[in-house]
Amino acid sequence: MLNSQISNIILDQISQVISTPSRRAGRQAWRAALVLSASQDGQVSLIEIIKNYPTNEVEVDGDRLQSAYRQLRRLQTSLQDLFGV
Repeated sequence: MLNSQISNIILDQISQVISTPSRRAGRQAWRAALVLSASQDGQVSLIEIIKNYPTNEVEVDGDRLQSAYRQLRRLQTSLQDLFGV
């Protein structure tokens, strides 16, 4: 699922919000952190993902984080409506 076109777009957006100071680690770093987090206990949390992110430092753009959160909530609502969940 993390290798789909939609996932790539989402991972790219996330990497614009939370990234390394050099902005070099992107989609692949997030994918690795998500897989590592899920493989440990089958669940994923933001703190766990950041802990598993493959660098010692991360920067968070608060304004973009808020915008990304709103977009993800709209996507979640749309998917729930689409699938009747």
